[in-house]
Amino acid sequence: MNNELLERLKTEYGEEDDVIQLYEEWGETPYLQEIFQILDRQNSDWTLERELGSWAAEFILDILQEHEEELENLSVEDRGKLFEDEIDERYADFKSCHQFARVNNLSIQFEEDEDTDCQDLDEYIAEDGEEIGFPRY
Repeated sequence: MNNELLERLKTEYGEEDDVIQLYEEWGETPYLQEIFQILDRQNSDWTLERELGSWAAEFILDILQEHEEELENLSVEDRGKLFEDEIDERYADFKSCHQFARVNNLSIQFEEDEDTDCQDLDEYIAEDGEEIGFPRY
């Protein structure tokens, strides 16, 4: 990953340590792009907050770090199969945890937001539902 892009990430996502770590450690490897391709095939909205969103970096890091030692010895096809299996197994749980935390946080924000025109929490959540939570490069 080039330094200019990494510096831009640090400026825009400086509080998101997992995002910075993911790109610093894995941005130059083919593994990150391979996982992106599989996520795109399985759920093209994975970068949005209503899916993995801001938890995507943690999700991807967990897979890559768990299999770090074996990745170099696997063929592209074998890595693809490994990544597909891991994503199939983990995606729903990660999404569920993320959505629970997200809805809880939005509920608190809704209660404290005096400027909203939303009538209920569902409307408030829908208003925020398409936000991109993960920068994909």
